[in-house]
Amino acid sequence: MRFLIYVLSAFVFVQCNGQTNKNKAMGIETYNPEPQIEQFNKQQHRLEFREEKLFYNDTHVKLDQNMAYYETIFGKDYSIDIDDIVIYKNIPISMNKGIDDQVDNIRIQLYYYNKKMLGHKRHNEAWGFPPKILDNEYILIDGLPLNKDTDIAIFNDMLISSKKRTFKQRFKGTRSVERNYISKDYDYLENIYIYMGELTKLAFIQYSDSSTSSD
Repeated sequence: MRFLIYVLSAFVFVQCNGQTNKNKAMGIETYNPEPQIEQFNKQQHRLEFREEKLFYNDTHVKLDQNMAYYETIFGKDYSIDIDDIVIYKNIPISMNKGIDDQVDNIRIQLYYYNKKMLGHKRHNEAWGFPPKILDNEYILIDGLPLNKDTDIAIFNDMLISSKKRTFKQRFKGTRSVERNYISKDYDYLENIYIYMGELTKLAFIQYSDSSTSSD
């Protein structure tokens, strides 16, 4: 009996050690999500995607709605520029109003920088952050935390481990990856695009669809 216990213990050790080495090779061990999820749960502004649906502080945010709808969710602390881009001042959200005066895409800024200052990284680090998402804040995609410093390859490995769909490059040379959902009736398509940054690994996430309604 004692011999059997020794054998089982050795087997478990080898299995765990092998998995640890595999995780190290994939970079997963350096991406322990628990502290980041705990931080996310404490944030004042919690943005997350569950499958292809966007939530803000646990409220489902639909596309193709008018501004009165978004004001009930995000509030009224925003400005609208000459291109009809709605820019919120207190959360990392901007939205594009289409020709029908309804929002057809939502952009979540992971890191903001002034393009005129790209040659002065030190200045961007000092002045580039808006009072929105900072270094220690995250969004969730299918329960996994992501911020401006996230490595997409490692994030995809985590999605695979969680049996979730990964993000693929749209086409060669594009500085973004995407994931989309097509309805069974092919009547609408929802997309999540994650764009790479100039000064950071990631810059922003864009959420859009090609439907006339979003549930």
